Amino acid sequence: MEIMTKRFFKDYVQAIVPYEPGKPIEEVERELELLHVTKLASNENPLGPSRKALRAMRVALRKVHLYPDGSGHELKERLSQEFHLPADQFVLGNGSNEIIELLARGFLNEGDRVISSETSFLVYPLIAQTCGASFVPVPMKDFRYDLKGILDQVDERTRLIFIANPNNPTGTYVKVAEVEDFLSKVPKDVIVCFDEAYIDFVEAKDFPYLLFHVKANKPNVVLLRTFSKSFGLAGLRIGYGMASREMAAYLNKVRQPFNVNRIAQIGACAALDDRHFLWRSKRLISRGRLYLYRKFTQMGLPFVSSEANFVLVDLGREARKVSEALMKRGVIVRAMNAYGLPTHIRVTIGTRFELMRFVHALKRALKKEL
Repeated sequence: MEIMTKRFFKDYVQAIVPYEPGKPIEEVERELELLHVTKLASNENPLGPSRKALRAMRVALRKVHLYPDGSGHELKERLSQEFHLPADQFVLGNGSNEIIELLARGFLNEGDRVISSETSFLVYPLIAQTCGASFVPVPMKDFRYDLKGILDQVDERTRLIFIANPNNPTGTYVKVAEVEDFLSKVPKDVIVCFDEAYIDFVEAKDFPYLLFHVKANKPNVVLLRTFSKSFGLAGLRIGYGMASREMAAYLNKVRQPFNVNRIAQIGACAALDDRHFLWRSKRLISRGRLYLYRKFTQMGLPFVSSEANFVLVDLGREARKVSEALMKRGVIVRAMNAYGLPTHIRVTIGTRFELMRFVHALKRALKKEL
């Protein structure tokens, strides 16, 4: 029966290695019989959601028996006010990940090509593979996207280019001048998607804010944002894309009619109104990055300066073993073997207590590994 079933499978789908998310806190506590675990592996917001969002979602639970607004009207109108962009230029998704999937569903055929960096979000190659497209990973330069290298790989089969800015897992970014030069040279029939999940944590003065391209209805530029990071709504899975009217309308044709649930839409609207919470999130991340920089420097560990809510650090030894040792001490981080960085871990910025606990555990784990 199993052999017969496999006859129906697509070879390129069969070859996919599924994305492996970090272990949830509950699973680690259960497996290792720990009472308290600190998770610094999935780039979540340690503050949780805002109180305004929680209040709005509690009220919304009374109507959870009803289908959500399939058009996402209220949230789109609120986003329109936020960005001074017409509501029909937004696409809502079950996390910004779904917008990536919509782009693939809408534009990729077997034999097409998708280009990104070889050390970037692992969903990009997975999405390409599910459509039978080939993924072209361009090596980074100093942990940064090589936009010239990406341009050199563009050919007549190229349909999509993904640029995570800031990038996950390095926390680096591409600069204004680099991006403008890049966009002036990319063929008009190639879609460039800028994944800006971590944009709220950026402090760099030369970071490119590309919304004006969307406001000008540039047809091949798509921007992705999420409520998972700075707004602390990762568990709701809600994100959005901004694009030209024609692009947004096209992507809405390939999305599911009720793809974003009622609670997520209402929580997101309320979160946008809580400016103080967003300020607190930014402040916590900014201070947390500086704290880790200082501690890594004291420990003699090379790290990559980040514009996101995590820091990539080189332990100089097998990262998986160190991360396992940290887990036994109640701290979860992400080893970067899947990204081709076997000696690196990525550490999410937590509260000061969580970071102090991580540093203490890391020192003990490294001492044991010596």
